[in-house]
Amino acid sequence: MKYYVKEKGSFNFRWIIVAISFINLALTYAVFHSFSVFFVALIKEFGWSHSIASGAFALFIIILSLIGPFVGIMIDRFDPKKVFLLGSFFLGTGLALCSWVHSLWQFYLFFGVFTAVGVGATGWVPSITMIQYWFKEKRGLAVGIISSGVGIGIFICIPLIQHLIDEVGWRTTYRTMAFFIPLIIITMAILFLKKPPKTMAPNPVEKEIIRTTMRDPLVVDKEWASQSWTIGQAITKRQFWLLSFSVFSSFFIIQSILTHQVAFFVEQGLEALFASYIVGIVGIVSIGGKILWGALSDKMGREVIYSIGNILLIGGIALLVAFSIFPSPYLPYFYGVFFGLGYSVSVALYPLITADFFEGHAYGSIFGTIQLLSGLGAASGAWFAGFLYDQMGSYIPFFISIMPCAVFACLSLWWAAPRKIRVVPGKRG
Repeated sequence: MKYYVKEKGSFNFRWIIVAISFINLALTYAVFHSFSVFFVALIKEFGWSHSIASGAFALFIIILSLIGPFVGIMIDRFDPKKVFLLGSFFLGTGLALCSWVHSLWQFYLFFGVFTAVGVGATGWVPSITMIQYWFKEKRGLAVGIISSGVGIGIFICIPLIQHLIDEVGWRTTYRTMAFFIPLIIITMAILFLKKPPKTMAPNPVEKEIIRTTMRDPLVVDKEWASQSWTIGQAITKRQFWLLSFSVFSSFFIIQSILTHQVAFFVEQGLEALFASYIVGIVGIVSIGGKILWGALSDKMGREVIYSIGNILLIGGIALLVAFSIFPSPYLPYFYGVFFGLGYSVSVALYPLITADFFEGHAYGSIFGTIQLLSGLGAASGAWFAGFLYDQMGSYIPFFISIMPCAVFACLSLWWAAPRKIRVVPGKRG
């Protein structure tokens, strides 16, 4: 069993890990969310249907999710630097090959497989797993900070990518991304990444961990919290599946909107570049949202904050419906604020809730498995939104149908009840 400890002098370095993870997520999720602007350009050039084109992104998310558990295991067991270097190779190769696409199968392979492997090995799962090992206190703040990097990627990079597409074309834009993004990630990995401090824990140390857990004032269910969880044990628990269903439902909603929002606004008569600025607003609002939700959840509880965020998420979707009926120039801006705050709560909280339930040496593999299920939800949402659009000629029926999913996601989390395992520091008795 691995036992991670804070070594002398590691306090300052762990904030360097936060900074690196923040930048990595900004870059890798710029690739992820740039599909929404490439989507419009590819449909225009090749004449693909919405469902066929979004199917490539659905494959991307599925591959990204499938490798999540394996990336988590690799981070658990090996030097994170090697994982990031390998991922950067796949990322650069995939993006470069995307610039040579002339047929649908090529785009499915180059973006849906190669690029997905690269994003998976340099993005969310390895970054969150490293934070889990480097942080015990202020974990909510640390996760909120690094996850806000995704928002930076959306806010800065998506309008920039759209501008490049308009100026030099989507092929040259892919080549530019293929050079600069892996180069930055590789440089940071070589210069700064190192293994979290750890020692092998013999039985006497393991017993001391259990005794420490028994004295922890945040622990409610001491028997549960003292276990050394493995993925095999976790999947036998009702809480694992309730959390997974909540995550699946949330990302079904989130990714369907993030994938199709530019296409929706273009359909409503907005310019693609202006629509990309609305996406940028979603990103910049989510930056503050992720930090805010992570910090507030440490004070008020995960379930309460998650519910507040989902109310805002539903409000954002309702504003899209309203815009199709009353095309006020102000509604897209309000949508950007509401949806940016609403979607960011899921991104910020579910890594923390996973740790509330299954903290320990196998966190990477457990979190990677939940990431797999979140990815299946995201892929399903991205594809189904395009499919329903092709059948009905409008996004509105889909938007209306997904609002109840946010309610079910909240109910599942309340039933899972992380508060019954560990209370957050703000609720300490």
